[in-house]
Amino acid sequence: MMGGMSAERDISLMTGRAVAGALRELGHGVVEVDVGRDLALVLAREAPDVAFMALHGRGGEDGTVQGLLEIMRIPYTGCSVFASAATMDKVVTKRLLNACGIPVPEDVVICRGWDGDAESMVERELGYPVMLKPACEGSSIGVSEVRDTDALAPSLEAVFELDDRALVERFIDGRLLTVGIIGTPPLVLPVLEIKTREGFYDFKAKYQPGYSEYVVPAEISDELTLDAQDLSLRSFEALQCEGVSRVDLMLEAGTGKLMVIEINTIPGMTATSLLPKAAAAAGIGFTEVVATVLGGARLKVDLVG
Repeated sequence: MMGGMSAERDISLMTGRAVAGALRELGHGVVEVDVGRDLALVLAREAPDVAFMALHGRGGEDGTVQGLLEIMRIPYTGCSVFASAATMDKVVTKRLLNACGIPVPEDVVICRGWDGDAESMVERELGYPVMLKPACEGSSIGVSEVRDTDALAPSLEAVFELDDRALVERFIDGRLLTVGIIGTPPLVLPVLEIKTREGFYDFKAKYQPGYSEYVVPAEISDELTLDAQDLSLRSFEALQCEGVSRVDLMLEAGTGKLMVIEINTIPGMTATSLLPKAAAAAGIGFTEVVATVLGGARLKVDLVG
């Protein structure tokens, strides 16, 4: 299950093709489904034993396709409808994590059409700079760093072209870490650090060669490593994730405080993606990662009749 209709379509196709190749290496018969509006008809025709979820973004990572698979009684990899929907929404994710005592950056949410003084509210509640994000997009699409009040309004307009809600977070000056989790029971992978050549980890830094460097295991203390892995597993469990996820964290400079910023329930799965890089550092090859994720495929809802 790949491609789809989200802004992350091209990245999803890359993930899907890499996964399909690994599944064939494992001896499975594979049908590559580029998800469109005729998905139910395609699934009825192909009658797959299992759906391997390689869809990123809306219409795939947000629980919508998972709901269809539950209705059609096709087991699938990864998270349930609830966990997929909750983690796709950055605001909901942060509220749930905060309620569980997991540290997250302070934020305010601004909705499309709100007629208040956004610039003053952000300055009063958070101060500048801030990070501005659409509530429900992935791959850093629509994310920007806003350094002063003058830049807020045009940045909000750009977000509202993608989403009805803008998440405005306090800017965290520090190091970006990520922790992959695979399998049932969950196996927590080594901590990976992302170092960008310039600015923050935006779409260009993620997907254009040479704009980022990845260090795994991250060059942090054993204590911080264990803390990052523990926070990631707690976040994974708090949102009821399963099968595979990647938790992104910031290690704040000066305070040394770790904060969770996002949970990705269908992370990139090519041989050079972050989660497989972390798995490789633990001695787990890409094909083994795919086999582990496939092994957890199941239906998550008991339907009567």
